[in-house]
Amino acid sequence: MPARDPAAIFREQFRRLKPRTTVPNFELSFRPYASLRATARFRPDSATIQAHLSDMLKDAPSEVLAALARILLSKLYHLKVPHEVLRRYKLWTHTQRVQERMVKVRRERGRKHLLPPTGAIHDLEELFDELNARHFEGRLRKPRLGWSPSLSRKRLGHYDPAHDVIVISRIFDRSDVPKLVLRFVLFHEMLHVKHPAEIRGGRRIVHTPEFRAEERAYPDFEAIKRLLRTL
Repeated sequence: MPARDPAAIFREQFRRLKPRTTVPNFELSFRPYASLRATARFRPDSATIQAHLSDMLKDAPSEVLAALARILLSKLYHLKVPHEVLRRYKLWTHTQRVQERMVKVRRERGRKHLLPPTGAIHDLEELFDELNARHFEGRLRKPRLGWSPSLSRKRLGHYDPAHDVIVISRIFDRSDVPKLVLRFVLFHEMLHVKHPAEIRGGRRIVHTPEFRAEERAYPDFEAIKRLLRTL
C-alpha cells in the first residue's frame, strides 16, 4: 500500500530515536533523481530537517519509508542503524519490480561519461572480439565499450545494464601494464553481460555461482588475480 504522510512517518521515527528531544520541523520533497538517492540535513536556523528523496520512493509502503527515515536520521545523528531496519529497506529495493524500475529510470535520466574504445595503446573493440571468439564462441552480444574518463584504481571496470555499456579504467591503457590483465578485466565485465544480476531470497546477487564458475575457469585465473592486486 502507498505510504501515508511521509513527514508524519519521519516525525514518528524521530520520536522513537530521540524520545527526550523536541521534534523538529520536517520538510520533505521527492526529486527526479537517477537513482534511489535520499539525503537529510538539519537546518539549525529554522530547527528543520530537510529530506530530499528519490521520486521512486513516492509509492513505497509505509514500513519501507519508515525504515528509510530511521536510516537517514540515524546517520544524521551518528547513531548505529539497526540491522533489521537495513534489512527491511534492502528487501524492498531488491525486489524485481523496484530493480527493473531503477534500471529504467537510470536509462532515462542518467548520463554515462566515457571515452572512445580506441585508447592510446589498446583497442577495446578488438579485445572484445578476440575474447568473444575465444571464450564465448562469438555469441556474446556486444554492448557499447569505452575507457573511463579518470584513472580509477578502485573501480577497474564495470558493466552498466541501464546504458548497456562496459567501461574499463584507463589505468590499463598503458604499455607497462600486462595485456593479459586487461584481457581478464574485460572478460570479467563480459561475464556480467552473459550472467545478469539476479534476485534470490530477497538479495541481489551480482556474481552468481554460474558467473564465478566461468571466471575461475579462465586460464591462469589465480596468477592474474595476484597480478591485479599489485597494480
